Amino acid sequence: MSKKNLHATNFRKVLELFHDGRERDAESLLRIIQEDYLNMYEENKELRSQIKEVAEILDLAECMEFDGQKYWIDEDNEKTGPYCQVCYDRDGVLIRLQERAKHWECYSCQNLFVKMSTGNIIHKSRPKKESKPLLRLFS
Repeated sequence: MSKKNLHATNFRKVLELFHDGRERDAESLLRIIQEDYLNMYEENKELRSQIKEVAEILDLAECMEFDGQKYWIDEDNEKTGPYCQVCYDRDGVLIRLQERAKHWECYSCQNLFVKMSTGNIIHKSRPKKESKPLLRLFS
């Protein structure tokens, strides 16, 4: 029985089987219906989790700021970072930069980011188009 067959007519069929005295067939059909229901429940749970993850990623993208070299996260006027622009743009991963006297260093990709004087214009990042496969929410 496929997921498309989990329908009220199946329950009607179970009732008819019981009325016809075919209890074993009715029980067997009920087990199949139950298994299909549990599979659909698990799939629904997984899809809800994926939707939540996508929503969290979108929320994070709205908080990202780019100062011309590196990314910062600004949530409720609380700024954290900086994060490596190369790692974020290339891999979608936030790697916190390590501060040095005249630059910031990324331990992941070994790139250096020169410290700039204050007064930089900070640009909001745009959602980037990735070449990675898209998250499949529905199959």
